[in-house]
Amino acid sequence: MASSSGSVTATTVNGTSRITGLSSGIDVDSIVEQLMAANKSKLNRLKQKEQLATWRQESYREIISNIQQFQSKYFDLTSSSSIISKKTFQAFAVTSSSAAVTASSTGSAAAGTHSVSVSQLATAASMTTSGRFSGDITGTSAADYTAAAGKSFAITLDGTKYTVTLDSDSTDIADVQAAVDAAVGTGKVTVTEDGGYLTMAAVEGSGVQKLTLSAPATGASALGSLGLTAGQSNRISTALTLAELAESMATAFTFDDDQVEFSINGVSFSFDKDTTLSSMISTINQSDAGVTMAYDELTDRLTLTANSTGAGNMLNVSENGSTFLAAALGTTTAGTDARLTIDGVSLTRSSNTVTVEGVTYTLNQVTSGSDTATVTLTQDVDAIYNNISSFVTAYNELIATINTALSEKYDSDYPPLTEDQEAEMSESEIEKWNTKAKTGLLASDSTLKSMLTSIRSALMSSVADLNLSRIGITTGTYDEQGKLYINEDTLKEAIQSEPEAIANLFAQSSTTHSGTSTVRSLNASQRSVRYSEEGLGYRIYDILSDYVSTLRDSSGNKGKLLEKAGIENDTTESDNSLSDQLTELKKRIEKEEDRLEALSERLYSQYTSLETYISTMNSQLSALASYVSDS
Repeated sequence: MASSSGSVTATTVNGTSRITGLSSGIDVDSIVEQLMAANKSKLNRLKQKEQLATWRQESYREIISNIQQFQSKYFDLTSSSSIISKKTFQAFAVTSSSAAVTASSTGSAAAGTHSVSVSQLATAASMTTSGRFSGDITGTSAADYTAAAGKSFAITLDGTKYTVTLDSDSTDIADVQAAVDAAVGTGKVTVTEDGGYLTMAAVEGSGVQKLTLSAPATGASALGSLGLTAGQSNRISTALTLAELAESMATAFTFDDDQVEFSINGVSFSFDKDTTLSSMISTINQSDAGVTMAYDELTDRLTLTANSTGAGNMLNVSENGSTFLAAALGTTTAGTDARLTIDGVSLTRSSNTVTVEGVTYTLNQVTSGSDTATVTLTQDVDAIYNNISSFVTAYNELIATINTALSEKYDSDYPPLTEDQEAEMSESEIEKWNTKAKTGLLASDSTLKSMLTSIRSALMSSVADLNLSRIGITTGTYDEQGKLYINEDTLKEAIQSEPEAIANLFAQSSTTHSGTSTVRSLNASQRSVRYSEEGLGYRIYDILSDYVSTLRDSSGNKGKLLEKAGIENDTTESDNSLSDQLTELKKRIEKEEDRLEALSERLYSQYTSLETYISTMNSQLSALASYVSDS
């Protein structure tokens, strides 16, 4: 709120009245502003320290994230790229001489050749419709041939539509059959009559499967006169309700109090008349019964098949009261076991997938006496080489990122900008300045340097008298700061000649203190034993865990970098050294802001008193001058 009287201006700020103006001839606002600017240097320095700490924390977290991603890809036993899993170094190219048997290898396989013959495949127990599931097309009322004479109807045979036109003098069933034969060809569809009710069916052996009736494209329809209905078909639709299905199936079934109730492998099911066949099938297939129900329109059969193969009792079905299953699934086929011979040893298995000594065989068909499959496993040198090469490339990229951060120089001529400085600059100028201001914040960081030194030392160590240099992996010059180089020929030769030794070089695990998470709980002596027993992969994993693990060690600390800067979605996000430093800086900034606000109020209070005094004196002088003038 402000008011003006003569040369004096009154303003209220935060409940405090300020009087400024020209009574004293002093520009109070300008003077106070200059005095405050001179006193803001400490606040600016604190805010710059806060900004530097924030940027430094962000830089650490970016590196932590890079390390954790590297660790997740190459040091997780479940990863296909893991260098601490011997599977990564036991890749085999697997070939089979026969399509009857295909094969793949697991981590425990060995190079070699195996002969495989199959005398019987494993099959699943099943139940299926005896004959046909759907009924033929049957009239719902007696045919009136005289009324149908001269009219037409359409019939679709397996997707091809035909128009059947009755002669104008048609009088009996023979005339209908003749019209159908004339339209679709003889020997495809038979028309019969029972008590005046027509039935249309595909001729057995004709190759015709599905028949569907519909009204003709033009002219009067003969269907109603023949007692038939458009849409009738000799194939059921799974969209039919059970009530509709009971009237459409080849074999009728009954309900038990409007319900169909049965049990499959101990799982009970209950469906009412309004349930569609598709809904029933879906419910059964998604249950824990371990079976699959399906309707095949081509064969016109409903099938219930056990999900597991083998000769065991995998399909146990019973029905309570209703007769749906008895009508729909009349034929039972028992499951069988697979029978095979591998390298002269006869085996019986419930599945067509058989794993023996690290080789998984998939049985596709029975072999004849001369068609024995020869399965050959050879060391996949290229696959193993690519796995190692991928790790080396990723490692080089990671240490290059860290070394760049360590070698950058911090330029003190580019401190974080103050708010006043930013106000006088464009966005592009601010961006360029901040880029320089952020450079070198981790220069010569002792924690990062210590981590890199430990990793380089581990990579140069030996495992059972074998080291990286012997297999063609060496470091570059000193100024390349630990970068690794691969001699492709030397490494591939080593993979070919020493596959097991190379697997141990990288993936050997400690026998005394095994596992990945256990390293965080070990003391120095135990760590020394573990280090001496493990391969390079585990040694590097242990070092990385020391710096970025979210698990606490025996002293209750998480990884050193997390303790310093924290990481998102972890307790260290706010509980770390830099966050503590930022919290302390925020307190000092708030305290300094309070001091400056108090100083501003004090200055304005002093100048307000001065203005008030001068204004009062001016009034008195004016009154005195007026008095003298009047006298």
